[in-house]
Amino acid sequence: MRISIMMAALGASTLALSACNQTRRANETADTENGFASAEPSAIPNVATPSDDVAGAADWSSLDTFVSKNPIESGLLDRSPISSDLEALLGDKTAVLKTNLETSSPLEREGSTLFTSGNKAHEGGSDAAYLLIDPAAKALEVGLWQKGKLSVYKTPGSDIAKPKDIRTLISNSAGE
Repeated sequence: MRISIMMAALGASTLALSACNQTRRANETADTENGFASAEPSAIPNVATPSDDVAGAADWSSLDTFVSKNPIESGLLDRSPISSDLEALLGDKTAVLKTNLETSSPLEREGSTLFTSGNKAHEGGSDAAYLLIDPAAKALEVGLWQKGKLSVYKTPGSDIAKPKDIRTLISNSAGE
């Protein structure tokens, strides 16, 4: 009797998992037909986002170790507590940020804000960038100049105080 109950439970579990996979495949097929490459995040339960990672979130306090260091050479953009959030914020523009910080100032602190700025090598100010980090709010702001045009990317709901150097950079670029 126990074996038949266990077999029935196993069969029901297998059937349920099979139905989930068919639903996911149907969503992926529908998304592919609609021009999307993968399933909607809502179709896949319990997907963690960078800000959901409690251990990673706590690590933002360790960003002070990057102060006075070049953001590219120190790994701030690629191997730090903000890396995943930065990638999520910028997507394919992450490569533009890295290029536009080829010649950059070290990460600095003004009040509670960490920041850096720079420009693409040999491009003056037409291809430049700034990065603002508010570790307490776990918020980022990135300004990217491409061919002289500024685009700003911010953590939703955030309003990071801009240090004087960044305000000057933005003001100078508006006057060009």
